[in-house]
Amino acid sequence: MSAEVTARAAELGRLHQAVPVQRYRSLLGHWISRWFRPPRPAQLEPLPAIGPGELSLSFGGHATVIARYHDLAIAFDPMLGRWVGGVRRAVEPGLAPGDFSDVRLILISHRHADHMHLPTLRKLPRTATVVVPAGAAAPLSELGFSRVVELQPGADLELRGVQVIAAAASHGDTDLSRGLSYVLRGPGPSAFLCGDSGYFSGFADVGARFAPDIALLPIGGFLPTSFRPRHMSPLDALFAFEDLRSRLLVPIHHGAFALSYEQLDEPARWLVELAKQRGVRDHVMLMAPGQSERFEAC
Repeated sequence: MSAEVTARAAELGRLHQAVPVQRYRSLLGHWISRWFRPPRPAQLEPLPAIGPGELSLSFGGHATVIARYHDLAIAFDPMLGRWVGGVRRAVEPGLAPGDFSDVRLILISHRHADHMHLPTLRKLPRTATVVVPAGAAAPLSELGFSRVVELQPGADLELRGVQVIAAAASHGDTDLSRGLSYVLRGPGPSAFLCGDSGYFSGFADVGARFAPDIALLPIGGFLPTSFRPRHMSPLDALFAFEDLRSRLLVPIHHGAFALSYEQLDEPARWLVELAKQRGVRDHVMLMAPGQSERFEAC
């Protein structure tokens, strides 16, 4: 780790000594109260048409995203379920199974059930290629996809003119938590997709090599702060965004499942507050479940 990254990590540690967010007094009590309340509806939008040189992002809630180039639709961590264990979803998914009908590439960050959700994967086109971290292919063997590819950090593949580069993530070293992030380079803006990770030097490495135009980064699951080695806070995500040298930050992994002690709406609120303080509010795009945005190459 470089001295600069070490210094930034130390700075983040100091800044997290007082985290100004509302938290649940009892996470178990919150879970029980949610069991009897249906999820709030999402505002689903028609998926946009994509022309040459464009990229669209459609946010499904939690970490689920569909990224579309002109000739390729890519699903990232598709999860349309309403439960993670005993935790009920707070907002309905912003995408429906039919929205994935033209998906030909599925990227999975790691094997936790809120990211590699087998019931959702069973609903997706079998003609798709699925990319997973090393050791994660076996659970998918009976789903009938045309191809399942395991990648190590630094490896890549190309499909329909889009290059997918696997990059490291820092989410633990068990079979279920060990994962990847991904860089997309196609005929339009480039993107970086990260499902779960703590802040680490890998973001600076990706920034130095690729400087992806758009960074999709997780911002939930960080309280207590002992969770931060595996889940970034909004402040961690802003530091990662700077390291990536990206032009736009799209936050994901928030607002759907209460899996940690910060209240569900707090990561988005705190991110906006921090972005204003750091003078980058115009470079943060907060998307609601069901929202799609289209981007053109510079």
